Amino acid sequence: MHNSRRGHDRHEEQSDCVRRYESQLGREQPGFFDVSEFEMIIDHYLANNEARRAQGALEMARRQHPGSVEVTFCEGLVHMGMGRLNKALEIFDALERIEPHTPEIQLNKASIYSQQRNFRRAVEHYRRALQLAEEGLDEIYLDLAFEHENLEEYEVALDCLKKAVELNPENETVLHELAFCFDLANADEASISWFRSFTNDNPYSAVGWFCLGNTLAKLERFEESNEALDLALAIDERFTSAYFSRARNLLLAGHYAEAISLYEETLGFDGPQAITFSYIGECYEKMEHYEQALIHYDQAIHMDPTWADAWIGRGVVKDILNRLPEAIRDLENATRIAPESPDAWYYYANSLGRAKRWEDALDGYARLNSIEPQHLEGWMDHADMLLKLKGPEAALSKFQECELVHKLNARYKYRLTSYLLRCGREQQALLELEEALMSDHSCHNTLLEHYPEVANMPQVTHLLDLYGK
Repeated sequence: MHNSRRGHDRHEEQSDCVRRYESQLGREQPGFFDVSEFEMIIDHYLANNEARRAQGALEMARRQHPGSVEVTFCEGLVHMGMGRLNKALEIFDALERIEPHTPEIQLNKASIYSQQRNFRRAVEHYRRALQLAEEGLDEIYLDLAFEHENLEEYEVALDCLKKAVELNPENETVLHELAFCFDLANADEASISWFRSFTNDNPYSAVGWFCLGNTLAKLERFEESNEALDLALAIDERFTSAYFSRARNLLLAGHYAEAISLYEETLGFDGPQAITFSYIGECYEKMEHYEQALIHYDQAIHMDPTWADAWIGRGVVKDILNRLPEAIRDLENATRIAPESPDAWYYYANSLGRAKRWEDALDGYARLNSIEPQHLEGWMDHADMLLKLKGPEAALSKFQECELVHKLNARYKYRLTSYLLRCGREQQALLELEEALMSDHSCHNTLLEHYPEVANMPQVTHLLDLYGK
């Protein structure tokens, strides 16, 4: 409470400084401000992305306090705020020679190098700051972890984040980043183990339980996930993200009405949000209540026209309802809003194909293949369209591109078998088929559905019968 009060008082003091400063603008002889007041004024403008105003305050500070090291430090910050990173770096280099033991100088140099994508140098200066700083070490470790993530050094980043947690177990940003970093490192089991240990030691950490629940859900351990998320909500009944994760589990389990109830519950304390209406729309879409889905997607778009998921959802529903021109417009809009969204390009290409705009659809699939090579449905639909338009060899060639970027499971091996058979490559097809049957016989109907002619191929039916016994 004491710290909160102190933060409130500083905010009031800063606001008062800004008001007094702005009342002096335009006067021939403006009032005097001490260095600490100028620091607060400049910090206010930079925090609000008003770099030009910060520069104006800096010029007054220089006139009133010529030669001040603190004002020079502010000058470096202003240059950073205006994107003049090299100039800012020159200033902080000069300051470092004067005050080599100031952690703030190292932190700003690290930030500049990070913005310049020189992550190694950023790491160097964050580590110097750690040696010099006496407080805020958890935040410095967090920044250091970001740089190691940028370098794809996930184990080192995890170590930094764990040190940050040791210093301050209540730093929720660090906990969220730790879960994210475990995900980057493909270390789900390690994440579960760490968060179980953390929540044992910190049983009232809502964020700890939340992160544990999300990782368990990722591994489809939904019962355990629900238990963890329920504990997060018991600790913090207004934890919107936990409601969303809990509702997502219900959605994936097919309990759409229950998921809607949870999403709607958040509206009572979090207010109307585009994301909430979008999720509710998705639930109604899954229930095949398409008009209700459209109502909620419309609400999401009205609240936030840049929310791409709502445009995608509305486009998909309109496609289902055979309102193709509208669907295409919505999905095209989604690709503009979120040009790196695999879902936007996938559904856009699908709708273009249904509208028989073949070349546009092929371009859409090609874009999808490039931004998300692991999107197997996109590869398959792309190949199927090529099969229809350009024949089996073109389809096979595209599908083999997919094989280069993803190890195909049985379902896709069956599809590959169908392309090989169409191209007359029977021996290779039979080898792929046998491998698929040994891997997973249960989905062999994929082959029959995609290429019914195999029912008249004795060698194929022999293998199907052999592995079906």
